[in-house]
Amino acid sequence: MSSILVTGSSGQVGGFVVNQLVELGHRVIAFDVRFTDELLARRGPNLELVYGDITNLEELVSAIRRFNVRRIIHLAAMILLESRVRPIKSAQVNIMGTLNVFEAARLMDVERVVYASSESVYGSPSAYGKASVNEDDYPMTPPDPYHITKLADELYGAFYRSNYGLDVVGGRLTTAWGPGRYGGYTGQFNSFLRDLILKGHGKVPDDFAYVGAKYRWLYVKDAAAAFIHLALVDKGKIKRPVYNLGSREPFTISDVLNAIRELLPNAKVEYTPLSKPTETSSKVPGPAGLNVDCSRLYSELGFSERYGLKGGLKDMIEYERSRQRT
Repeated sequence: MSSILVTGSSGQVGGFVVNQLVELGHRVIAFDVRFTDELLARRGPNLELVYGDITNLEELVSAIRRFNVRRIIHLAAMILLESRVRPIKSAQVNIMGTLNVFEAARLMDVERVVYASSESVYGSPSAYGKASVNEDDYPMTPPDPYHITKLADELYGAFYRSNYGLDVVGGRLTTAWGPGRYGGYTGQFNSFLRDLILKGHGKVPDDFAYVGAKYRWLYVKDAAAAFIHLALVDKGKIKRPVYNLGSREPFTISDVLNAIRELLPNAKVEYTPLSKPTETSSKVPGPAGLNVDCSRLYSELGFSERYGLKGGLKDMIEYERSRQRT
């Protein structure tokens, strides 16, 4: 029986990818340096947990061989703020780890590798002189470790695709918002929402208070579904080596606040609008005001966003409250 290997399976998106694949009836190999209690409890006939490090090529090859892995969804990475603090470690994990995944897939003749890139490869809006970018625009990444590593991943992916014929597809994720990550750059947004849900009050983080921001963020369950879609979609539909993964339409912080008022009418929101993005957000396209066009994910690959902004917030409310009850 063939399997799908998921690296970073204990991460925010990875955990939902594993859950959805198992629910779809696939045999899943969760590959990570550690596992959440939820994954440990769910282990069974269709879910194998393999302790391993993507910086170790032999461990990857061994897992692929042992479980007859035919497809890989590679999500393991060091995130933005952590990469700034530990740039060498970030390069080891995000670049060399990804390169190991590609090489292991090549050696073991894996059918397809899908890996997580990021909208951050586009960098600051000031580099483009226009309001919107798509996959035809060459990334003008700023000198920030996380962004650099993701662009390097894309370049190595193109190399393995053109030189070895490896079916490798990158997903430039805008951001996955929702439960599962409450620290770091985007995690502070999730923490803000969790405070509203569980405490009844919260403050909009300054990094996301810019009134001109254009968010294409996917609710985490939609983000997981997008990576699964990339991994399973018919090869004939794939027209390019990398796709922007985000919502069909952009939303603003005002749209977020309106959804909060509707679904959490008694919550008290502290919000100080900003006329320009913070220093960190100025380097990230959506929060800086650059619209990342994600239409090809829908028009070429036939993906459907299930939750969206309001549906995602409604689901997160139930998720957080149910966890508090337990």
